[in-house]
Amino acid sequence: MEGKPFLHISILYHMMVIDFHTHLFSDAVASDRQHYLDADPAFRSVYSNPESRITTADQLVEAMDRAGINRSVVCGFGWETPGFCERENDAIIEAVQRHPDRLVGLGTVSGDRNPDSTAKEIRRIRDAGLLGLGELRPDALGWLDDPIYGFDRIATQLRENQMILLMHTSEPVGHAYPGKERATPERLAPLLKHLSGVPTILAHAGGGLPFYAYMPEVADALTDVYVDTAALPYLYHPSVLDALVAAHGPDRLLFGTDFPLMEPERVLRYVDESNLNADDKARLLGGNAAALLALIAPAR
Repeated sequence: MEGKPFLHISILYHMMVIDFHTHLFSDAVASDRQHYLDADPAFRSVYSNPESRITTADQLVEAMDRAGINRSVVCGFGWETPGFCERENDAIIEAVQRHPDRLVGLGTVSGDRNPDSTAKEIRRIRDAGLLGLGELRPDALGWLDDPIYGFDRIATQLRENQMILLMHTSEPVGHAYPGKERATPERLAPLLKHLSGVPTILAHAGGGLPFYAYMPEVADALTDVYVDTAALPYLYHPSVLDALVAAHGPDRLLFGTDFPLMEPERVLRYVDESNLNADDKARLLGGNAAALLALIAPAR
């Protein structure tokens, strides 16, 4: 919308803008991508293209400053190689400790399917101040084929420690892209039954799962579920935000950019170009996220 004031909604409401879906890597990964491409199949599948950006905490905060983002929730990457998740979790912990007023951290666990080591890592990141797990890839973790194995134990830990879960999802149709996997609505719905009581964020509009919320049984499964706007400009016309609010409610939609995949300004413009009313835009840009973080943080 040419000539329209950028960020006018957040300025009008003097509200905090919270990006609930960003990524960072350690300096080691940023400076030696090839080593990690050679070592880890999951990383190779997403970051083989040299144009796929890898950014550090300082670069994330710089981008936040440019776009007027007050806080960001930082996700890691679902490494397959043992030890990589732990080391990159350390990078997120360190980033949050350096920027406590700007960054909120989520950790990841690997797909080695060892319940004891997974439980130990969840306890470790919890004690270090991270608020949950994300962005986990249910396909890579084996949850779509055997959701009970190890998954109920993770769900129990998240529930007991009042931690959140952010999961990668994919839409079942549309164009192909690196990272498009099998975490589609019909496979995600059974997992959600195991996550009752765990605030769960489904990235990328939940792969379209919220559009089935007009079915009572799906609406019941989505009781504790939020969806984010990460990478949506790649996938949908801005009017999808109106449809998400209509199907899933105005309080369950979170602003997310998937930075560095997308610059915050692009997703902010995308929100502005939707037909959401001012109140719903304010909820999306920060109000819903602030309420969710306020729900989780005091218990931690």
